[in-house]
Amino acid sequence: MIFDPNKTYTIHVWDMPICVVDDETEDYIRNKDGTVKLFNIPNYDYSYICDGIDVDDLWEIDNDT
Repeated sequence: MIFDPNKTYTIHVWDMPICVVDDETEDYIRNKDGTVKLFNIPNYDYSYICDGIDVDDLWEIDNDT
């Protein structure tokens, strides 16, 4: 995507899944089917993660597949 250089943009975190690792086994906590169990932290402020990031640093995710 090409951003309009005449506009100002801010970058935000849209979604941030969290996983948990068992320190004894050094393995992820998993679902019954073996996939990694994912969690969210409701109402947590992730805004600091994008501090100092510019739109030129971003790589677009191809959601058309």
